[in-house]
Formats: sequence, C-alpha cells, structure tokens
Amino acid sequence: ENEWQLNEISFMLYVLSEIDQGDPGRTSTLYDVRERLGLYGKAFLAMTLANLQPEGSDDPRVSTLLDDLFGAANITATSAWWQEDSIDFRSLNTDTRTTAIVLAAFVKLDPQQPILPRVVRWLMETRQAGHWSSTQETAWALIALTEWLKVTGELRGEYGWTVTLNNDELGSGNVTPANITEIVTLRAQVADLLRDETNALRIDRTGNQGRMYYNTYLRYTLDASEVEARDHGVVLDRRFALAESVSENISDNNAEATQTEVPERHITTAKVGDVISVTVTIVAPTDLYHLLIEVPIPAGTEPIDPNLATTSDIFTDPRMVTEGEEEPVGPSWWRYWVPSYTDIRDDKLAVFATFLPAGTYEYTFNVRASLPGEFRVLPAYAEQIYFNEVWGRSAGETFTVTP
Repeated sequence: ENEWQLNEISFMLYVLSEIDQGDPGRTSTLYDVRERLGLYGKAFLAMTLANLQPEGSDDPRVSTLLDDLFGAANITATSAWWQEDSIDFRSLNTDTRTTAIVLAAFVKLDPQQPILPRVVRWLMETRQAGHWSSTQETAWALIALTEWLKVTGELRGEYGWTVTLNNDELGSGNVTPANITEIVTLRAQVADLLRDETNALRIDRTGNQGRMYYNTYLRYTLDASEVEARDHGVVLDRRFALAESVSENISDNNAEATQTEVPERHITTAKVGDVISVTVTIVAPTDLYHLLIEVPIPAGTEPIDPNLATTSDIFTDPRMVTEGEEEPVGPSWWRYWVPSYTDIRDDKLAVFATFLPAGTYEYTFNVRASLPGEFRVLPAYAEQIYFNEVWGRSAGETFTVTP
C-alpha cells in the first residue's frame, strides 16, 4: 500500500472503532508498519487502539504512538504544531488539519500534556477572518477545540484578573460564564515605558476555574533607513540594480526594443526615466506554506506591469527562480505554480506562494524612476499568512531619484 492509502486505512479503522465495530487484527497489522504513516495517521491509530481496549486497561502501543507524536512537534516559546514530511493531497490534508487531529488525540488520551495550550494557540492563530482555510481544517479544528473545552471546563470559567505595568494598574475585571467570550484590550504608550530599566508587565488572577488567554504586543515606529533585517524563520534580502539603457530601433513600419543584461551592483540612486531591477532573495530553511512576500518600492518609482498593452515587450513577467539558476523553482511538475499569484500595486509588489519548498530563491521585477527626491524605503517583508510567527524582513534603506 502507498503511504496515503495507509493513512486512509488508519482513518477508516478509527471510524469503525468509534461505532464499536473495530477490527483488532487489521489495527495491529497497521501498527506494525506505523513508520509509514503520516503524523495524522498515527494520531488516528492511537485513538483506535485506545477505543479497542476494555475500560480501565492500557495499551502500551498507545503510549509509543503519543511519544512519537510529541517528538515530532515543532515547539516555540508560545506555540506548538505538527508538520508532515509531505502534503497528502489525496486526503485533503494540510499541516493545520494534522495539528488539529493530533490535538484531538492528545486531548482524548493525554489531556494533561503541557504543550496542549500552545497547540490550541497555534490553531487559533491560523484562522483567517474567523475561520480556517478549508472545510477539512475547519471540521477537525472544531472537533479538537470542542473536546479541549470539555476537558478544561473553560466555558465555566470564573475568576478575577488584574494587569499592572511597572506597578501601575492597566486594568482589572472578573470573568464569569456570562462574559467569558468578551475580549478586553489594554494599551500603554511607548513614551510611558521606562527607558533605562526593565519594564515589568504582571498579570494576576484569583480563582482556578477556567483558563485565561492573553496576547502582548509591542509596536513602535522607526525611520525606515534604521530598520535592520530580521530572521524569524524566513531570510530576506532586497537589492536595486540599474538596468542599462533601453534602445529603440525604429523603422518605417515597426519598432524593435532591446534591453541589455541587468548588472548585479546594488544602487541607492537613479535618474528620472531609469529602469531599475528589484531582486528579492528568499531563504526558506524549511518548507513554507501560504507565504506572503511584500516588496515596497521607493515612492519616486512606479512598477512596470508587463501585462499592460502600453508596456514594451522587452519587459517580461516577474518570476521566481532558484538562486543562481534561470529555470523556475521546484520540480518540473510544480515549478509553474510558484508563485501562486502576484499583485502589482503602486507602492509595492505582493507575491503569494501556496507552497515554497526549502531552498534559496530570487524574485525579480522592474520599476521606473519617475519623481526626483530622497525616499525612505520600507523593508521587504515575508510571513506565513496562517502562522505569522514565521516571518522575516530585509533592511530598510534610503533611495534617491535625481532629475
């Protein structure tokens, strides 16, 4: 059997065990080849084995599978999730679906596992506009989170809370089943923070019924030229290069235009009318999903859209290539799907990639200098849309356009 078929068998055996029609023989056979299962297949198998045991008895195979799943978790300071080695398209699986199924397994079999609150937070962060990106993700996320609510008794939450910053109260209140879904937002100005000492944010609560969730953010504004590059799972670098002069040979009935090769030297100044090549280098240490890359351009330039009828044929479509190569990224069956979509705007290009395999890539497009002045250019920025803790940016800079 192929691996995707084994995953489907694991799901079918789980469903049968849920309706008291379990098949111990086939379940044991599947356990013997568990290394060929995906992570969500192992989660289904663990729940199946637990369902097959008489009440009050334990199956050591369940613990083995849960240990395997725990060892495969991606854990950060605030979140935890699971990433499959490959996407199981035949089963409509995604890493979000896998994470939800594994969460359901742990809630059912080991609800005291310390990483579960982090998994819940990750699942909540992957929502977009209040929902997940597919029916499969939504269904399994709701199943897992509903079971989590039952185990933790969160809807019966009843406690008091107080938030202080440097011993000054920011807010306080009481949570009851009647207001448990209400969100409270507290703010403090950066100017009010201590400059030469550590700022202490303290959250206290009274009462142990239910869980308290909170997020903290620090937002501040810098001059774009002072912003440094950052790597939080994606590495970005942006460079501007001056395209050499565009010549036009006009005959009686036609015009032919040619553009010479773009030099690699990074520039910070250009003249009005110059064509500037913008190249973004993206380093993906791991496979990235639903990646958004935004590339701001100097305010004194405008993007060249090759799809417009008024644009010369010398300008080709923007494209992403593996660094140092001329061919589009990825294996032959995938390369023409990356990027998934490009949105050319007045102030930036937004590039979307549903899936970007681990590697180093370059994305190049052209802009034209149109307005003289000195301009601050915001950094290029990338993030996984459904898990924006994985992000990166280039450095900000100053760019000058001369008359």
